[in-house]
Amino acid sequence: MDTSTYQEKWTREAKEALISQFFGFMLDAYDLLFVTAMTTILAGVLLPPSLSGVLKYYYTLFGYAFTLIGRPLGSAIFGNLGDKWGRRDTLMITITGFSILSALTAALPTYAEIGIAAFIIFLVLRFVQGTFIGGEYAAGHPFAIEYAPTKWRGLASGIAQGAFSWGVALGGFVVSLFVATLGIPAMKAYGWRYVFLTGLIPAIVALIIRFKMKDSPIFAEAKERKELEKIPFLSLFKPPTLWTFLQVFVLMTGLFFSSYSLFDYATGILTGAGLGEGSASYFYAISGVFAAIAATLWGLSADFIGRKRAFIISAIVSVIMAVPSFYIWYLGAATKNIALLYLGSLFAGWFTQWPWGLVPVYLSERFGTARRASGVGFGYSSGLFLTAWMPLYSIPLYSVFKPIEGTNIWFTAAFFLILAGILYGIAAAIGPETKGIDLRLIK
Repeated sequence: MDTSTYQEKWTREAKEALISQFFGFMLDAYDLLFVTAMTTILAGVLLPPSLSGVLKYYYTLFGYAFTLIGRPLGSAIFGNLGDKWGRRDTLMITITGFSILSALTAALPTYAEIGIAAFIIFLVLRFVQGTFIGGEYAAGHPFAIEYAPTKWRGLASGIAQGAFSWGVALGGFVVSLFVATLGIPAMKAYGWRYVFLTGLIPAIVALIIRFKMKDSPIFAEAKERKELEKIPFLSLFKPPTLWTFLQVFVLMTGLFFSSYSLFDYATGILTGAGLGEGSASYFYAISGVFAAIAATLWGLSADFIGRKRAFIISAIVSVIMAVPSFYIWYLGAATKNIALLYLGSLFAGWFTQWPWGLVPVYLSERFGTARRASGVGFGYSSGLFLTAWMPLYSIPLYSVFKPIEGTNIWFTAAFFLILAGILYGIAAAIGPETKGIDLRLIK
């Protein structure tokens, strides 16, 4: 099988692989956004009314955290299958499971119906959902990158990863539209269920595209040559691949601190400063639009300046802009200044998400074909070991930072973005440059 064609130009199959991953990965953010954008609504539906507002907010975010901690398990399981069965077949399983869990979430009983068991069931469903999400990018990112032409792998990476932020934007607009149409009482009564059901639409699109596709030519070639491993996942923990995995672990830890400095705190910052849920969801969505553009453009930039330099530049600039970005957003919400709200949305979306445009391509270029899905998936998810618990860390930090931020959480968000830049900047600096590497030759 001649793989050179797929490494030199955009074929129809390469475009379809990228489109299918775009819709599949967009679902990840689209689904997660509902938990963060509807935090105050879900808190009223799933938790006892006696809890205070801030505690309700953070407890509801544990639904978000449980989705995140399910990802490493899903990456291990489905990444291993992606390296044994193939990327395409594994993706058919993950998107189907994802769709089923979205429908089940929409059918949840409420606290008024079964008490605290409603919240427990919610957490269990979120965890299982997270396993399918972890498998989605474990097999999906290599699928798109292995098809993409070598010269434009950074662009393909930015588009694929930018899908997450487009999912944030779309989800935010959907929540805002539902709130504006139904109102908060109706959203708490039944509207939140219909919001979760909308996730079935992009899932069906991705499923149809993947159904008619073949596996990536690079994986097919490795299979023909009998280069596949019996248990690819375990090879991640054997030198020299182990050293690659550890460097990726630090990189991804920093990147997740960066990403969730937006996703964990956006709604809290905006509603805490006085915006209604609908308006907060709207500006959250606007930040997602800027984030998607940033990830796509920065992925493209890596095709010219290299992966390593792009990571380091984004780390330095994000550390410098962390405090101004979130303070401007908070100030805009507190003063109802539309210009500041849009500027804050631009800064918060851009500086928290732009390095993510490099992730699919960089991770795919760090692991060999025989273990690429396992390495990309579990390496990606390893960043969640520490960062999935950000709501838990935030509870003591709330007291520490209160003299600076008062009752709003804008400085907490800035703190995590600063920590993020330091971590992923150092990790990128000690790692290699991978631009232009032949994916078939990586061991």
